[in-house]
Amino acid sequence: MLRPSYLCARCLVDQATHAVELAVEDPGERLSVMKGVVDLLHKGYPERIPAELGTMVHRYVMERSGKDPYALLKKKSNEAALEIIGRLRREDLTLRKVVLAAIAGNAIDFGVDGSRDALHSLEEQLQKGLAIDQFERFEAEVDRARSILYLTDNCGEIVFDQMLVEHLVNLGKEVTVSPKQEPILNDATVQDLVSLGFGRMAAGIIPHARNAIGLMLAEAPYEFIRVWDRTDLVIAKGMGHFETLYGTDKNIAFLLKAKCIPVAESLGVEQGDHVLTF
Repeated sequence: MLRPSYLCARCLVDQATHAVELAVEDPGERLSVMKGVVDLLHKGYPERIPAELGTMVHRYVMERSGKDPYALLKKKSNEAALEIIGRLRREDLTLRKVVLAAIAGNAIDFGVDGSRDALHSLEEQLQKGLAIDQFERFEAEVDRARSILYLTDNCGEIVFDQMLVEHLVNLGKEVTVSPKQEPILNDATVQDLVSLGFGRMAAGIIPHARNAIGLMLAEAPYEFIRVWDRTDLVIAKGMGHFETLYGTDKNIAFLLKAKCIPVAESLGVEQGDHVLTF
C-alpha cells in the first residue's frame, strides 16, 4: 500500500475543492463543506493511505451536497472516448495495442489536478509508450489464465477497457468485470458498464466496493471475494488500485498512468508516465 507524502495533502484539498465547486453553488455552503473536509483530513492524515482519505472526502462532499458532482463529466468522458474508439476499432488490433489504449484511457481523471483536461489530449496519450513495460509477462499470464478479473477505474477510460475485455474474451478467457456499486469521483459504476454493453460480453459484472477509491479487500462484498479467490489473473486499472493492492499476495497486473508525484516516485518513473507492472 502507498503511504501518504506531504504532497497528498495538497491533492486531497484540491480534489475536495473541485468536487465542492461542481456540487455546491452557495459560497457560504461551500465554505462550510470545506471546513468539514479539513476537519476530516485533520483526523485522518497521514495515518490513512491516500485512497482511503480520498474516499472519506468524496463521500462527505456527496453527503453534504446530496449530489454526484461528476455525473455530467462522466457522461461527457464516455462520449468523447467513444468518438476516438471508433477510429481505433478500424485498425488491426493486437493485444499490445488494446493494452496501450486501456492505459492511455487512464489519463481521464477528474480527481487529479493536471488530468482534468485529459479529454483534449487523448490522442496524444495514445501515442505514448510504457516507462515500465512488462507486457511480455502480461501476455504470458493472459495465455496461462482461464479466468480474469478486471477492476475498472474511471468513466471515459472504461470505453477503452471495453475494447481490451472484448479482446480477452475473443481469446477464450472468462472475464469478470468489477466496477463500483455507486458513484464516487468519476469512477465507473455497474450502471455505467451496463449502459456501454459490458454485460453482453463479460462473464459477469460484480462490484468490488459500494463507493470507494481503490479496493480495500477487508471491505469487499462476499460475492466479489469468491471471484477474487478463484481467479487466475487480476487486471487492476488506475492509481487507486495500485495504492491499495500493490504488494498483495495475488497475481495482479497494474495498468496505469502515474498522474501524481508520490505514485511516480514509488514506481521509479516520471510523473505522467504510462506503466504496466506486476
